[in-house]
Amino acid sequence: MRKESLAALLILLCAALQAYGDSPKKEDTAKPAPSVRPAFTEGPGKRATPEPASGAAPLRMAENPPVRPLPAEIQQQTVIPEVSTQVSMSSSDANRIVCSQEIKDVIFSGEKGVSVKVSGRNAFVKFRIQRKDEREIYSSTPTEIFVVCGESVYNLIAVPRRIPAQTVRLSRGSEKIAKNAALYGALPFEKKVIAIVRSVYTGEIPDSFTETGVRGRIALFRDLDVTLVGSFRVDGEGLGVKQFQVSSRKIGEEIKITEKDFLRKEIAMKPVAITIDRHSLKQGETARVIVVEQAPAGREGGDDGVQGQD
Repeated sequence: MRKESLAALLILLCAALQAYGDSPKKEDTAKPAPSVRPAFTEGPGKRATPEPASGAAPLRMAENPPVRPLPAEIQQQTVIPEVSTQVSMSSSDANRIVCSQEIKDVIFSGEKGVSVKVSGRNAFVKFRIQRKDEREIYSSTPTEIFVVCGESVYNLIAVPRRIPAQTVRLSRGSEKIAKNAALYGALPFEKKVIAIVRSVYTGEIPDSFTETGVRGRIALFRDLDVTLVGSFRVDGEGLGVKQFQVSSRKIGEEIKITEKDFLRKEIAMKPVAITIDRHSLKQGETARVIVVEQAPAGREGGDDGVQGQD
């Protein structure tokens, strides 16, 4: 039974990733919302629209506009010493490598069309753009970059892609970061997110996750109770994960919920994936909502608990 539920959960996650990465479709904006009373909490002076006569009551627009997730390419990238790590970099813009100490040297192959400029704790990487027959040809050749920072050497395999400028942070390293790098470092972003969700859903949470200790109820919806029951930081991966329990207190009527209903700043400021294990709730029934989000800048775990401060 658990395997079937988990399979359904992961399918929902993939669908959520695709849906939130796309811009709104024309038909979504062209059709007016059905005349239903939203389950979101309403402020003083706001009038509720009538409920439908029958059928499950869906959730509609939130009071505050939902926060759109960042694309997968703009995730924070962290590298630890002495571990060969693949990082994505922009093939068109200058990329930044930042270390907590002064960068002493950068070794790379100039023949692969890459240039590097070092300034204090920062190194700026730029891939050469070639021009042929009035066309711009962007590099797609991975290149190895060795960065000497403090007493440590970092081995980056920079993969140029058509994405915005990237920032790569060099961590002094910790046991948790190393464990997470071993678990998730080689996975594509989507599979990494699915693996993190699987760990939380099954309760098999790695000891390399850092529990933040944040729990409690969140007042968002009129007819739903939303409780944050667990919150973790995945050190070194630039990600965090939260688990919510959602229950209905609406008498005699089902409430429909979707992943998009939880795209709210009260749930996560920078969500990258949201998944739900059930989409229809009666009074007393509960659903689990798991949210993977981009970790706030400067809150990555390191030797001193905080890494990436400029």
